[in-house]
Amino acid sequence: MDITCNLTQVPVVLLIADLAGNRQVTAASIGQGWSIAGSLVVSGYISFFGPAHKSIKSFLGMLMVIMFVCCMSVCYFVKEEQYIPKVKPDTKQQLKEAFAALYVGLRKLPKILALYAVIFLLLQYGYTAYNGAKGQFFGIRVKNGIATGADTCGTKGNPACTDRQQAYNDGVQLAGGVTDTIFNIFGWVYLLCMPFLVRKIGAKWVIVLCCLPQVLLIIMAFCKVVIIDQIIVVLVSISQQTTFALQLPMIVFQIGLTADNNLGMYAGAFNSANCAGQFLNFALATQLVKTSMTFALPVLIGGILSTIALIISIFFLKFDMKTL
Repeated sequence: MDITCNLTQVPVVLLIADLAGNRQVTAASIGQGWSIAGSLVVSGYISFFGPAHKSIKSFLGMLMVIMFVCCMSVCYFVKEEQYIPKVKPDTKQQLKEAFAALYVGLRKLPKILALYAVIFLLLQYGYTAYNGAKGQFFGIRVKNGIATGADTCGTKGNPACTDRQQAYNDGVQLAGGVTDTIFNIFGWVYLLCMPFLVRKIGAKWVIVLCCLPQVLLIIMAFCKVVIIDQIIVVLVSISQQTTFALQLPMIVFQIGLTADNNLGMYAGAFNSANCAGQFLNFALATQLVKTSMTFALPVLIGGILSTIALIISIFFLKFDMKTL
């Protein structure tokens, strides 16, 4: 499923950039808004029907239907004129360049884009540190629940849930249902304002401000007050919507929008930064959760790395982008 998402994300943002012309920030905000709509379906399902692990077949079936309808709609309705170079390149050379595109894209990133890719990687680590285990964080760390048997208790042929099992399920539903729904709605509202903010204070300072909410993950790692943790999670929506929505506008601002500007190669490099942040978290989190802080330690590390991203954005990310 992760492979499918990554294979579709890059072509989708490239389609948006291709059709947006000189309204890249506005178009990217709209595109990110549609992404939020998909997340709302998931959080809405969990809000109404409880933790997904309680009805996994129905949940996965819903996801498959939505993916099929969305992908087929794009394939059918979006008409794009294929770029045909004046001189047809050699097929073997094309294959070689395709496999080398990731390395070349990362190596040739302009300084500003390279710095933004690092910021993007650090923020994605920070967010994935929470999002990858949000159910366990709220269910075990905040609600003091227990996961063992929580997915089957109370069902036919199984004993009723204990207080701690119920606390775990309540935490999972709180994290993936109500909190995620508010997170997504707040993200929608923020995206309406983002093009205005870019025009008023510039993309650099929008990026600086977007790093601040994830720094609060440091506080969240030690906090067991539900409402405070929820507020921090909702504010983190600013970080995520900004970093994703500004990817293509930043690339276009630096390299231009022409037929042969290798936009796809650079977009792929940023997607790799996203994957690297997630992979780094998954690799470390399995060991971090074994400590006495359990699922709070990955969140703490995520907040620290987000602080590094904030420092980079303030002192090293120097550019002036108030249009596009």
